[in-house]
Amino acid sequence: MGVADQNSFMKSIFFGQIREELIFPYPRLNAETAETVKMVLDSVEKFGKDQVKSDEWDEKGAMPREVITQLSELGMMGLAVSEEFGGMGLPQFGYARIMQEVATFDASLTVTLGAHQSIGYKGLLLFGSDAQKKQFLPRLTTGELIAAFCLTEPGSGSDAASIKTRAVLSPDGTYYTLTGNKLWITNAGIAGFLTIFAKVEVEENGQKKDKVTAFLLELPADGVTVGPPEHKLGIRASWTNAIHFDKVKVPAENLLGGIGQGFKVAMGVLNHGRLGLGAGCVGGCKNAVKASITYANERVQFQKKLGEFGMIKEKIARMMINTYAAESMVYMTTNLIDRKDIDYSLESAICKVFTSETLWEVVDENLQIWGGNGYMEEYPYERWLRDARINRIFEGTNEILRAFISLSGMQGPGQELAGLAKAIKHPLKGLGLVGDFAIRKARQNIIGESITKAHPSMKKMAGILEEYAVELSNQVDVLLRRHGKDIYTKQFAQKRIAEIAIDMYAMFCILSRVTAAIEANGVDKCEMELAIANCFFARANRRIRGNFKSIANNDDESMKLIADKCYEFGRYPYDVLNG
Repeated sequence: MGVADQNSFMKSIFFGQIREELIFPYPRLNAETAETVKMVLDSVEKFGKDQVKSDEWDEKGAMPREVITQLSELGMMGLAVSEEFGGMGLPQFGYARIMQEVATFDASLTVTLGAHQSIGYKGLLLFGSDAQKKQFLPRLTTGELIAAFCLTEPGSGSDAASIKTRAVLSPDGTYYTLTGNKLWITNAGIAGFLTIFAKVEVEENGQKKDKVTAFLLELPADGVTVGPPEHKLGIRASWTNAIHFDKVKVPAENLLGGIGQGFKVAMGVLNHGRLGLGAGCVGGCKNAVKASITYANERVQFQKKLGEFGMIKEKIARMMINTYAAESMVYMTTNLIDRKDIDYSLESAICKVFTSETLWEVVDENLQIWGGNGYMEEYPYERWLRDARINRIFEGTNEILRAFISLSGMQGPGQELAGLAKAIKHPLKGLGLVGDFAIRKARQNIIGESITKAHPSMKKMAGILEEYAVELSNQVDVLLRRHGKDIYTKQFAQKRIAEIAIDMYAMFCILSRVTAAIEANGVDKCEMELAIANCFFARANRRIRGNFKSIANNDDESMKLIADKCYEFGRYPYDVLNG
C-alpha cells in the first residue's frame, strides 16, 4: 500500500503528503440545511430552559422517562436518518452541531441521545439491509424504540476481540441462540432495540474459528434481563445497566453486516459516534468558557476584577484557544464523513482524544477560576467536572485510540517498506517500486510539500506544517526500520507519533478555518482568529519538536524499569521513616 492508495487526509500525512484539497476551503452548511439546523437549535434551547433540571436529575441519579418522549416529539431521535424513514436527513455536520447544543444544557441528556443515534442504531444505518431498515428505522426515529449498543463485557473493555458472548445457529438455520453478559450499557434501562456483538463459529479454509458478529434484537425478548442501575461518578441521570442474555433467540435475518463482520461494524459505528461525542465536548467547553468569563468580569479581589490578573487571562486565553481548535477539528471531520468517499477513521479518533481532553482541562480550569464556589454543589461546576471525566474512557479509551492513531497511520508506510524490502531482493522485478520510493523520498527531502490554499498572512504557519509533514514521514520510516513488526508493542513510540499527529491535525484545521475567516471578512477583522492561530501553533510547535527529539533521545527504559519495580513491590515502596 503506497501513498497513492491513501484516501485519507491524515494517512497521507504519514507518507509526508499534504492533500490540501481535502481540508480547503473550511466547510460550511448550505443555506437550506443551515436554516433547518437553526430551527432545531431554537427548539433545543426552549426545551433546555423549560424542561432540563440537571441538579435535580443528578441528585436523584435519574431523569424522567417523559423527557425522552418530549424529545421524540421534537424529532430529536432521527436527526441523521433519511426522510424516507421519518428522520430529518441531516448531514453529520448538522447532527454534530445539534448535539453540541444539547450538551450546553445537560451531559446525561447528551449521552442518552448520543447512545441512541450515534452508536445505538448507527450500525443499522451503515450496514443494515433494506428490509432491516424498513423494519426498525421508522420506530427508532420516532422514539418508539430507544437503541443501545452492546459491546462491552465484564472481561472485555477496549479489547473487543476477547468478548465471551456467543451466538449459535439453530439446526434449521432460522435463528441464533445468544448467551452472554454485557456491561455498562448506556440506555439499557429504557432500550427497545439492541445492537449486540457476539462470537459465531465459522469455517475458513477447512478450519473452525470464532469471529465477532453483529446482531439486531428488539425487546422485550425471552431470556433478556436488564440489571439494576449503575451508580456513577458523573452523567448520573443517564441509564447505565448490565444486560444478561440467557439462550436468547435472535432471528437469522437480524444478523447485521454479514457473519464474522462484527469488528468492521463496531469500528464503523464508533468512527461515526466519536464525532457526536466530540461535538458534545465542544458544547461543554463553550459552557465553561462562558462561565469563567462571567466570573472573571464580576469577581473583585485586591481591588481588581479577577479577569485583570495575568494568570487568569492566561487561563481564559488557553481555554478559548483549545476550544476553538476542538471545534475546528470536529466540523472539519464531519465534513469528511459527509463527503462519503473519504477514510476518516484517523481524524475521528484524533477528534475524540483532543476534544475529551480539552473539555477536561477547560472544566477543571473553570472550577479553579471559581475557586471555593466552584467546589460547592450549590453551583453546577463540580458536576460539569464529574460529567466530563467519562469522555476520556468510553467509545475507546484515549490510550487505545492513541495506539490506533499511530499504528493505523504507520500501516501504509509499513506495507510500503515491506514491499520495498521484497523488491530489493528481486531488483529486476522490483525496479519500478524501488525507483518510485527513491524519487518520492528525494522530492520530499529536497523540495518538500507545499500548501497553496492558506491565506498569505498565514504563510509562516503553513511552512511549519510543510516541514513537519516531511519530518513525520521520515521519523515513521526510522521507527519502522528500527522495530519492524515489533512496532505494535512499542507504546512509548506510538504515543509520541500519535501526539504529533493530533497536534498536526489541529493545526491544519485551524489553518483552514482562519483562512476562510480572512477570505470572508479581511485580515483586519480577524485579529482574534489570527492571535488564536499564532498561540496554538506556538504551543503545538514546542510539543511536536519535543516529541520528535524524544524519538531518539528519551528515558523510556528508565520509565519501564520504574513501572516494573512497582509491579514487583505492589505499592509505593518508600517511607521517610525508613530512610
